[in-house]
Amino acid sequence: MFNKWRCFELRQNNLNPKERAYLEGALQMENLCIAKCSVYADQCADHELKNMLFRITKDKRHHANIIKQELGKPEWQHQQ
Repeated sequence: MFNKWRCFELRQNNLNPKERAYLEGALQMENLCIAKCSVYADQCADHELKNMLFRITKDKRHHANIIKQELGKPEWQHQQ
């Protein structure tokens, strides 16, 4: 039987230090973008611009969760 978690563990263990460092840096950049776009969206009076920033934030959260999966970290859950 195929065990997807075992497959994930094997892939995760195959990251070399340079790949891990790259992913950590990419995760930091995604998190920075999430923080900035959230702050800017909260300050926007223009409804269209505010929605665009919220969409970007949502996309960046998705990207961050993918990177976290690769690094074996728990996903960040958006609270509504």
